[in-house]
Amino acid sequence: MIRFTPEAVAQWRSEHPASAPGATPVVRLSVVAGGCAGLRYVLESVPAPAADDIRMPHDGLLVTCAPADLPRLRGLCVDYVDAMVGGGYRFANPNAGRTCGCGESFAEPAD
Repeated sequence: MIRFTPEAVAQWRSEHPASAPGATPVVRLSVVAGGCAGLRYVLESVPAPAADDIRMPHDGLLVTCAPADLPRLRGLCVDYVDAMVGGGYRFANPNAGRTCGCGESFAEPAD
């Protein structure tokens, strides 16, 4: 499934607190056309998953994605790097054929 490192979980929770005490923050991960390599990741804070979303509880977050995106995201690891230059969320995707230099977009493997 999709994994967030402890650093990514902590950063997400600090940027997107739960909507109510005791509620679990929901992060929706999707893949859209764009970026240097052709496809890019989108992380969104949403109030609730879409009806058909795949739901993956993970260390106090509810990670969701559309069923159509799961083949591209299966095995993805989301990390957070805290740095003055080049900091931010990082994506390690075993399904990527190649990634761009900034690490925020990817291309599917050539057939």
